[in-house]
Amino acid sequence: MRVYMFMLTVTGILSILCYTFFRQNFSFGKTWSFFFVYLALALNTIFCRALPDGTPLFITKLSAWLSGLWIATGYYLIFASIIMALLWLCKKIFGIAIPMKTIATGLTICIALLVAWGSYRAMHPVLRTEKIVTEKLPAGEKHRIVLLTDIHLGQINGRSYSEELVNKVNALNPDLVLISGDLLDERIRYVVKQDSLSPLKSFNAKQGVYLAYGNHDYLDQPELWQKMLEENNIHVLRDKDVKIGNLKITGISDFSRNRNTLSLESLAQENKSYYSIILDHQPRKMEAASDAGYDLYLAGHTHTGQLWPNRIITQKMYKLDYGRKDFGKMTAITSNGYGFWGPPVRTEAMPEYILIELEGKR
Repeated sequence: MRVYMFMLTVTGILSILCYTFFRQNFSFGKTWSFFFVYLALALNTIFCRALPDGTPLFITKLSAWLSGLWIATGYYLIFASIIMALLWLCKKIFGIAIPMKTIATGLTICIALLVAWGSYRAMHPVLRTEKIVTEKLPAGEKHRIVLLTDIHLGQINGRSYSEELVNKVNALNPDLVLISGDLLDERIRYVVKQDSLSPLKSFNAKQGVYLAYGNHDYLDQPELWQKMLEENNIHVLRDKDVKIGNLKITGISDFSRNRNTLSLESLAQENKSYYSIILDHQPRKMEAASDAGYDLYLAGHTHTGQLWPNRIITQKMYKLDYGRKDFGKMTAITSNGYGFWGPPVRTEAMPEYILIELEGKR
């Protein structure tokens, strides 16, 4: 319900502002035909998440794509509206001759190109490689770890998306696959309808696949979701750890469910005996993890804001919204995620999957 209320609020605000932009700057914006097309797109953004189970998959996907592109376009039209308002004030106050319609047309074309470019980028994640050398592993011991976050399986990201992900990961010959939350987008029924989880059973990771819950993984029957994950060889770590040779992997509950550091600390008792990796969806507990003796902190969630210029916000919100940084003796890595939430558009940092080459110091 909170998701629907959020979408309703966002859609309402965007719809009013953007309709005003078109109506004031273009003659077609005053026509009834434009009004009805505009209204249909706005209503689709609300109701695409409430389509009945029997809706054909093609319609479901098309509705979700239109909704996402509509939101991204509306977001940038807000900036265009602000620019036009400032130009209008300059024109009125200073009597400057400003070609308002020409500028409005130029802004609209730029927004269309920006959204199209961002949509392409959203569907083409890139590989990022990080190398870590540590004295806590025997000399020469090596582990190839693939970090995935924010895959967001749902209406848009379905079976073919999962299959492509598995092919990319398996090509890296990983020892471990670690998923730092938000494998699910919003509703399990979309995953079931497209059978988009079963391809992940084919991850060829010698030491297994492990996942810590993100905030989205709790949105729809989290216990059922965990059961489905386990049935597909994805081991869920919800405030628990697992030991694999000289490695200890700990997964903690998402910040949306547990804001304290008690579980992080209680699971840290054997950290000195292992190279200790902690999976935490939101990058909010890095300093506490360092104090508790963890060696590697892996997180996601931020998407680096997803749409430019939102990274200004994520950089203020988190100690490390993207990249790699040392906290004491601990290395922290925050991924901007493989997928996307909401608009299938990414105009901030490219989506990614990360290969971590972990090696004992010789």
